[in-house]
Amino acid sequence: MLQGLSQKFRGGCMMLLRDDGQQVAFLGTAFLVDSKGYLLTAAHLVNNPENLRVAPTDAGDGFIPMTFDRVAAMPVRVSQLDAAHGTALLKLELEENIDIGVPDDFLGTAENVRPGASIMSLGYAFGHDQLHTILTVGGFVAAKILTPNGTNLILFDNMAQDGDVGGPLVHAADGHIVGLVSGRFEPAEVARGSTEWDRKPPRDTNISYAVAIDYGIALMEKEGLHEQVAG
Repeated sequence: MLQGLSQKFRGGCMMLLRDDGQQVAFLGTAFLVDSKGYLLTAAHLVNNPENLRVAPTDAGDGFIPMTFDRVAAMPVRVSQLDAAHGTALLKLELEENIDIGVPDDFLGTAENVRPGASIMSLGYAFGHDQLHTILTVGGFVAAKILTPNGTNLILFDNMAQDGDVGGPLVHAADGHIVGLVSGRFEPAEVARGSTEWDRKPPRDTNISYAVAIDYGIALMEKEGLHEQVAG
């Protein structure tokens, strides 16, 4: 089951980068949600909205080189931001309007997920270490919690890495994206509700968390995008 879902979503995941003209820094993962070139990612990755780029890489089934010397990086801008709920909507800045292929009926709701459900996350887990390969990791939902600032989180048994942040969390039962990966679960940081995020060694736990995709859908609706939103 996860094999088919991986093939369905791998092509829509991209590396999120910042190009300051002198060097390109890897930030995390973003994923396509609309044929007009919109992507979702984690809000804290784009606190600085300057010089953002996304780059797709080979998502084939063969043995892929660990690192690509050159990638087709495309400029993006922050179109909508919900820092309180950790979600950002990006827009490709293309010279002409083109339709980009996205799956049909692929956005769900965290309300349909139950503890114990099988899930799958995708992301450039080790992008900070120059591994330009999308990793597919399975797991299960450990719990659903509501934070003090009113954010719905899905906790899952899957050791998310820094580069996974911003990637999709997929519900295996219906093949819908139900969350946006936010990182390794640290109760004190989540309870504090900070919109800042410092890269630091997480505690020794295999529990990670994702914010509900519903916040991303709300940003899409605010942008006037409706055709990809699940009913």
